[in-house]
Amino acid sequence: MNKNEILAKSRKENLNGDEREKNIRLCRDAFSVWGLLILGFIIMVMKIWQGQSPADIVSLFFCVSGIGFAYEGIKVKSKWHTATGIVLILSAGYFFYKFYMGLF
Repeated sequence: MNKNEILAKSRKENLNGDEREKNIRLCRDAFSVWGLLILGFIIMVMKIWQGQSPADIVSLFFCVSGIGFAYEGIKVKSKWHTATGIVLILSAGYFFYKFYMGLF
């Protein structure tokens, strides 16, 4: 391989940023999800305190977790993670249905 081929391969590999930028994006996404979960938990507690159903917030929790597990399971070819993701997504659908039926 000559120098130009190596540089072309490097540019192709780093098209979406170098390792540092990829790590920063990964941490950003993790912090975002944790922020969502913490805020959702606070809102859920407030809704329960007010005597309201927290089904909407619970469906969000299950959806975020389910999509994460399903994505990981598909990428690493893990049946356990994929199955867990599917169960969580189905649970999200159930709680969303409960929320929707409570509205009308």
